[in-house]
Amino acid sequence: MKIWAGRLSKEINDKVLNYTETTNADLRLIKYDILGSIAHVKMLHKQKIITENCEKNLLSALIEIYRLNENELFTLEKEYEDVHLNIENKINCIIGDELGGMLHTARSRNDQVVNDTRLYLRSYILEIKKSLEEFSDNLLLKSTENMNSLAVGYTHVQPAQPISLAFWYTAYVSIFNRDITRLENTFNSTNCSVLGSCALSGTSFNIDRSYTQELLGFDNIIGHALDATSSRDFIIECLSTLSIIMSNLSRLAEEIITWNSFEYGTLNIDDSFTTGSSIMPQKKNPVVAELAKGKVSRVYGALMQSLAMVKGVGLGYNCDLQEDKPLLWDALDTTIQTIKILDEHIKTSSYDSQRAYDICWGSFSTITELANWLVTNKGLPFRKSHLIAGQLTNFLISKKATLKSSNIALDFLKSKDIELSEEEYFEILDPKNVMNRQVSLGSTSPTSVKIIIEELEESLLAHKEFTFRKSLVIEKAESSLLKIKRG
Repeated sequence: MKIWAGRLSKEINDKVLNYTETTNADLRLIKYDILGSIAHVKMLHKQKIITENCEKNLLSALIEIYRLNENELFTLEKEYEDVHLNIENKINCIIGDELGGMLHTARSRNDQVVNDTRLYLRSYILEIKKSLEEFSDNLLLKSTENMNSLAVGYTHVQPAQPISLAFWYTAYVSIFNRDITRLENTFNSTNCSVLGSCALSGTSFNIDRSYTQELLGFDNIIGHALDATSSRDFIIECLSTLSIIMSNLSRLAEEIITWNSFEYGTLNIDDSFTTGSSIMPQKKNPVVAELAKGKVSRVYGALMQSLAMVKGVGLGYNCDLQEDKPLLWDALDTTIQTIKILDEHIKTSSYDSQRAYDICWGSFSTITELANWLVTNKGLPFRKSHLIAGQLTNFLISKKATLKSSNIALDFLKSKDIELSEEEYFEILDPKNVMNRQVSLGSTSPTSVKIIIEELEESLLAHKEFTFRKSLVIEKAESSLLKIKRG
């Protein structure tokens, strides 16, 4: 018998059931629905809304279902539509519907589903955060190992200036540092209890919402019942954060692909992260990075679908909102998988600094330093020194020469009344020397990068402490509810 059998004279038909049921999407919520129910039962007894005997039987049944689920022995049946009714039905089978029927006192599936999603999502956010922190750790390790390694810095997809390889690695740690901060903000938005809001307007029962908040380890309560049951902005915020993370990962994947190409030839991808061609024997394709870029669209799509889903939904629960979970689950899975695979990808890849050195010489990427030297040592205005350096570049290209062609370059500079010895010339323009001279705050020299690493390590440590504290609160709350030691 359906729970609304008192009002409707007909059962929904199979086609309607197949169209509306959510059991597949709800599989991830079983544990969290049970935890929420345990907290709810404890609160009902504390407030003398149910008897001690009722509480004891309900808790015993809920713990039994929890253990069945841990051992993969509890399944969701489609005929009961969703996780909530499946659990309620199982409880009735265990202790009878007289006691089991008390479980749903002073609550609704409307507040249940939001609460379950918040419980699940807060833990997953911390898992993604841990993965990004681990990736950042590995990038910082790479940075420390490559403080003096030369790389090519690009603008407009053209060689621009020499940089240290450590500078490039730390750039992504700096980016991920902001992503991790966004995850913390998203966690805070998510980690709020809505239990006790009921359908939309609260309840006449004398419940204690603060008590269930405490039991479940939430930081705050969404106090307004109508807002609480309608709220999906925390999901949209999460999808927005995930989209930004995936965007940043995609930029990394693009550089992996580009730098690995024959034309660039600076990044060597481990064979285990590539595939070959079915027709061209010579091919070694960077498929992992390519797929990482492709999977970004899935997360973007989830964000846009969620925004479109809620824009036409008024306050109060509407079934439109049940479409949020499949989108969210896929975005979460895609993001954490991409973080982990690119982490391994970078760890197993190597950079060819000798190739970078050759590119820097051949692409005139150190000519800016000549312009700077003319300002410092010849007293020229920067615009004039910039003009001379540009004319030198153009002249060398016209002669099919590079900056290494010192005789041609020195003759040209002499025509501009600039006297330089060959030793001075190479000291000014050597890519490694140029890299080492960049000492302004946040620049590419080993001295500057060392400071950057120290600052990023300090920031990362604070982020890890946040993850640890919040994970500990959640773990303690779950252990307390289940009366068993976890981990």
